[in-house]
Amino acid sequence: MEDAHVIHLRDDWAFLGVFDGHGGEKCSEFVAKEFYKRLEADGKPADDATLKALVLDVDQCFMDSGTGGVPPPSGSTGAMCIVERLGAGGKLRLRVANVGDSRVFIGRPDGSIVDGGGTEQGHTTDHKPSHPSEKERIYRCGGTVEMAEGGVARVNGDLAVSRAFGDAQYKKTGGPGPEDRPVTADPELETFEVDETDILIIACDGVSEGDFPNQEVVKLVAEKMRDGGFAGGVGDPGIAAHEVILKAEKQNSKDNITCMIVTFNGALETIEGSIEYLPDELPFKDNRLVAPYEVMAKRAGRTLAQAVELRYDNVNKELAKEDLDDVQREAFKSEVAGIEVEGAEGSPERTACFEKWIETQQSNRPAGGGHESLPAGMGMEDLMRMIQSQQAGQQSQGEDDKGTGVRVKVSPDLETLKADVEKSANLKWDDKMADLLDAEGEEMQTDPSDNTIKVKFEKKGMTAWLPSSCVAILGKGNAAEGYGAGESAAAAPAAQAEADL
Repeated sequence: MEDAHVIHLRDDWAFLGVFDGHGGEKCSEFVAKEFYKRLEADGKPADDATLKALVLDVDQCFMDSGTGGVPPPSGSTGAMCIVERLGAGGKLRLRVANVGDSRVFIGRPDGSIVDGGGTEQGHTTDHKPSHPSEKERIYRCGGTVEMAEGGVARVNGDLAVSRAFGDAQYKKTGGPGPEDRPVTADPELETFEVDETDILIIACDGVSEGDFPNQEVVKLVAEKMRDGGFAGGVGDPGIAAHEVILKAEKQNSKDNITCMIVTFNGALETIEGSIEYLPDELPFKDNRLVAPYEVMAKRAGRTLAQAVELRYDNVNKELAKEDLDDVQREAFKSEVAGIEVEGAEGSPERTACFEKWIETQQSNRPAGGGHESLPAGMGMEDLMRMIQSQQAGQQSQGEDDKGTGVRVKVSPDLETLKADVEKSANLKWDDKMADLLDAEGEEMQTDPSDNTIKVKFEKKGMTAWLPSSCVAILGKGNAAEGYGAGESAAAAPAAQAEADL
């Protein structure tokens, strides 16, 4: 999960934003924190010039935050709004700042969309390299636009978005100002007037990347907002946002998904902020799923056993529904089969039953495949690296030099790459490796024993073993439109290295 957001509320105005990170979460997290800090200290940007200067300065601060004068890797889009009340009459001013392909759009309570003139009638236009004006700007600033396999236009053959925070490697040509770079954080600014009854939606492209256009999102949001309305006649925007995320996943989104829904006439005293933890299908059929399941449970303040208990209770609630189809009913029954429960709900005795059941599941797995307790302090990045290492170990057996079809990219700065190579017992630094920064290739093999990966760089005409910590996974085959999506590549075999490096 590489997304971040900002919700900065004041009596007569608000700053709201969604930031969709790529190549890691560092940029989106930095940008969100920096906006919070600036808005708290300096207040509302007075006009478009001030807002533009703020956005560009936040971008520059991120690129200056690296070590040794080298900008940190990763980037982020940003869809931002300043909302201002216009006095009596129920009208509001919406000042939109767009950087990239996250979206701002407006719906009405009846489910119709308010046409903002942008992408899919939104109030923002996606900044894609294929857009005529963006393409012209990219070439004018010294960049190129290349059509990758699958028909995706990419800046310099790599990045699928043309405006972003960070992504310093695409900001080296052009000039003199930050607006004149192949990829820029220069925000596209628009001002609109909206009604108090309208519904504001800010979403990353994970909502729209499948078959879920803005118009359908608005219909779903309006439907859910009409359900279960409370004081003030407005439904719960949190429930509506949750439904949008679930629907986006069902409509084939494979990306991070963030959806922010804002109402202007809700009864605030009836809404309490909350985080709802909804554990998914029990993970014990696939060893690789147990660790992330436990991490997400810990983030919700629960143990693995408590998460299993919650899932068990939710499954039984689903099984009690009369309209459940037969296929789903059998799947639910199979999932919880063999779990014997004693004691009252939430009691230590009941939790102990689930702990015992988990132990049984682990003891029944083949040697070497069991779930081990997570080390204290393990974070998401460490977890993903461990999972991908396990996946790679299964992939690499018998693969030899046949590629896996996974597209990867060398993502860190030169200083990090060289340091990680020199730390590896089975790798040796070669100056040719510097030419591989930002290069894209195909994963050939992985070695979980020393966390290395063998990559074939077709355009470079070379193959190299590299530390897996310095390689980001783009996706399988042509499916990844991503921007160098930020997962660390699965680790890989150095013992069989037959390569240029």
